[in-house]
Amino acid sequence: MLSDVWLFRLILLALCLGWVLAGIGEIYCGEDNCYDLLQVSRDDDRAFIRKSYRKLAREHHPDRQQTPSAKAEAELHLRKLNIAYEILMDEEQRHDYDYMLDHPEETYFHYYRYYRHRYSPKIDVRIVIAIIVTVLCVIQYIGQWTSYNHALTYLARDPKHRAKAREIASADGLLSVRRKDNGARFTREELKDREEAILRDIISRTVDLRGDCAKPSLRRLFICQLVLLPYTCYCWLLWAFKWVWFYWILRQPYDEAAKVFLTRRRLGMSEAQWDGLDEDRRDAFMKKQLWDSVAFQAYTQAKAEEMRILAAQSGQQKRYRRYIRNTGGPKQFSMEDFDF
Repeated sequence: MLSDVWLFRLILLALCLGWVLAGIGEIYCGEDNCYDLLQVSRDDDRAFIRKSYRKLAREHHPDRQQTPSAKAEAELHLRKLNIAYEILMDEEQRHDYDYMLDHPEETYFHYYRYYRHRYSPKIDVRIVIAIIVTVLCVIQYIGQWTSYNHALTYLARDPKHRAKAREIASADGLLSVRRKDNGARFTREELKDREEAILRDIISRTVDLRGDCAKPSLRRLFICQLVLLPYTCYCWLLWAFKWVWFYWILRQPYDEAAKVFLTRRRLGMSEAQWDGLDEDRRDAFMKKQLWDSVAFQAYTQAKAEEMRILAAQSGQQKRYRRYIRNTGGPKQFSMEDFDF
């Protein structure tokens, strides 16, 4: 005997199948033939179908009927004519309908094709892609400005850059503004905001921000990079060919750009990260000649030794050594310590 759960599942499945089968009978023109409704054949073109539809629509228009029952019947027939006309005037729907007439046994496939066309979006996919790309570019551009403003705010609060900007502003006479200037009276807050704006402007002109904090540029947008992708690939292939030819085959010494590339590659830095370093730190890396494998190996060994010394001098390591000295370290257990 079936349990209540299985009985409920069977009833639900029967209802779903009944709904599907009932819906299939209503697709296209239902039990009627669209060609017969419009009094045309499958070989007639769209112009003839349009002409026949207009003729039948005039004949069966509800306004031409006299009695209420005749008007209701005319409205129903006109609705069928409209559905048939819509199907036969659309090339894709007409092709699907003809296929259904030729293959009536493929019931579920006809059901799928009918509702796929009926409820599929009518907007062009290219327009959707263009809108999405535009929105992404706008968000990306706003993000660039946000990062740039955050970097300027940080530099404006940094004592070193702030003092340098104030020195330049004082030399140019930009800070010699009194509370009464040209007939205008400024409050203390307005003078402070004006000074901050002057310092930020000087920092933006004197400090070369690079990497993710660089000044916003349309060239960095996704759409521009996508358009310039073929040119970028061409430049990369040309660079790779020159590298192999000059440095692998001809064994020429590295130029300055090649030294920078090898240095940041050995350090595991991207171009944006390398550009984000200050000039003194970049010069320090270049003076160590890290593009040479021997020099880089010596650098890594020196860094490892430095980290070992720092770890040995840390408070955590000192506490651990004190614990080992006082307790003798963690107790070592052997199989003899356990009773089986």
